[in-house]
Amino acid sequence: MKKSIFLITIIFILASCGSPSAEEQLSSAEDEKKELEELLQTETVKLERNAIKLETLENEISQAETSQNDDNVKHYIDIVDEYSSSLVTELESLNSLIEEDKGSDNYNNLNENIDSIIENIDDTISSYESEVGNLELNETLMRKHTSLEVAHADMSGALEQIKTGAANNDTKTVREGITALNSISEFY
Repeated sequence: MKKSIFLITIIFILASCGSPSAEEQLSSAEDEKKELEELLQTETVKLERNAIKLETLENEISQAETSQNDDNVKHYIDIVDEYSSSLVTELESLNSLIEEDKGSDNYNNLNENIDSIIENIDDTISSYESEVGNLELNETLMRKHTSLEVAHADMSGALEQIKTGAANNDTKTVREGITALNSISEFY
């Protein structure tokens, strides 16, 4: 009797340690199938996005290739080069003035020269806008031009904030103006 109980116990133990049942295997397979379907859907969306990006890029390359011989494009590039170099010069001057006044109790150098810098920047912007106004811009250049127009408005506000802060010897306002001026780079 002991042998039969022992054998039954061993058989029962071995049976419980056996491979998973068909139901467990089916459930596991269904879970894996769901995970794979979700992964496939995610990858399909990524593929569609990449296809759209690729198509956009191909269109831009095509426009660039056709516009290489376009005099308006060449002239626009020249205008932007001149505009950029003039802005860089003025902004470097502004930075030098701010650095000179750094650590002092007032903004004497900045107060004396900021009106001249603002006027030069305004002249640069006006020159850019009048010269570009005479061109026929393609879609790509028009987008760039529109973003520059937004940057011009933000730049004027930031410069006025720096000027006001300097006039009031308010370092916080000057810093806020500088931060606003630095954030304009997203439009360029």
